[in-house]
Amino acid sequence: MTISNITKLMITADRFNRQISIPELPNGSLPPPGHINPYCTPGLDITGMTASDFKIIPIDKKVIQQMKDITFEEIKRGYGMSDPNHDPVSDLIKSYYKRVAIDDRKHAGWTLEKIHQNEVCKIFDFIKSRIPNWQPGQRFDTRILDEYKQEIDIKA
Repeated sequence: MTISNITKLMITADRFNRQISIPELPNGSLPPPGHINPYCTPGLDITGMTASDFKIIPIDKKVIQQMKDITFEEIKRGYGMSDPNHDPVSDLIKSYYKRVAIDDRKHAGWTLEKIHQNEVCKIFDFIKSRIPNWQPGQRFDTRILDEYKQEIDIKA
């Protein structure tokens, strides 16, 4: 038996073993329709969803302002870095989605996360306009953020 024959046998055996060990599911690795994940908070199971499935929904103005304030304080305290031992953004999202309808929960979380991300970008752009080579985590005089806060108050 040559090395080529042994290789062909091994390839054939490997194909045969893969056919037996991989079950055929109708929709890939997704659970069957109507399946309820017992380990997930109702309304938050995003199994099988893509980014295009999420939608921005209206959020209470007080909660939006809370998110902006938390984001501002987090950036100021950590010089643009979040504290790994304290996550007020997630805490706010968790407390808010419990107050909305079950079908809107995943969208509420998505919307609040987008608000947070947009605010981070605005604050970072403001800092970089004052300190051009600044990078997140790099210390800076946080008094410059008072100017940012004043600009928000003036626009409001």
